[in-house]
Amino acid sequence: DVGQTWASGWHVQVELKGLFLCCMTPTLIIIDFECFPSCDGWFSFACLIDSGLVVPSISYDLHKRLLASAERHGLSLERRLEMTGVCAGQMTLTLLGGPNRLNPKNVHQRPTVALLCGPHVKGAQGISCGRHLANHEVQIILFLPNFVKMLECITTELQLFSKTDGKQVASVKDLPDTPVDLVINCLDCHENPYLREQPWYRAAVEWANQNRAPVLSIDPPVGDLEHVIDAKWSLALGLPLPLGESAGRLYLCDIGIPKKVFQEVGISYHSPFGCKFVIPLHSA
Repeated sequence: DVGQTWASGWHVQVELKGLFLCCMTPTLIIIDFECFPSCDGWFSFACLIDSGLVVPSISYDLHKRLLASAERHGLSLERRLEMTGVCAGQMTLTLLGGPNRLNPKNVHQRPTVALLCGPHVKGAQGISCGRHLANHEVQIILFLPNFVKMLECITTELQLFSKTDGKQVASVKDLPDTPVDLVINCLDCHENPYLREQPWYRAAVEWANQNRAPVLSIDPPVGDLEHVIDAKWSLALGLPLPLGESAGRLYLCDIGIPKKVFQEVGISYHSPFGCKFVIPLHSA
């Protein structure tokens, strides 16, 4: 029925404003969300991880409150950028073939990744990922348009990236004419959708669609965008946002937010990660 979700045969956990249901035996659980009218709009849809655990998506406003609360307790933007870069880098290395493609004895077959970044925190996350990939012998081509004034986090990440063998370009004309192994999309920003109207953004989208390489989107914004680059995979941070079909297959990464920080913003949290830092999600 509409307004209900179910799962059968798994360890199931559902969290709604303090409601906690857990079942360790094969069973059927039905939750009627119409019984919970005061959910403040934070629960949007559910995702399942491989073990069957139900992970709810949250609104962008709640996600922003969660990050702000974590920052007040010491999880600074710099630490979050580093954690996101490591997790996104590890996921990318796996997508590129892992040890079958990347090992010290196989340097003549180094994969090439085009990294498309905008002038915002999301772009800084991408640059952090690019630095870690370059450290693992991936050929990185970083696209970042020229701006008179950059955010401090962008400037810091660029300074570190410049010490790798990665290449930075400011024009789409300097991106490869031939297909790359992977495109990482960090062009979009939650707070400023008008960036999509800029010529550099439209040109980058056109290049990515013509290159025809698979696309990984890091921390994509909520919903479908008019000039979106269709992703094969998307990586969400901490808890997933409600994303459109163009997000592709959704993954979730642990960026180090402690359990009690989730509780501070009204989320009854139980980690779905187990022994991993990046996990796949499936639509419930």
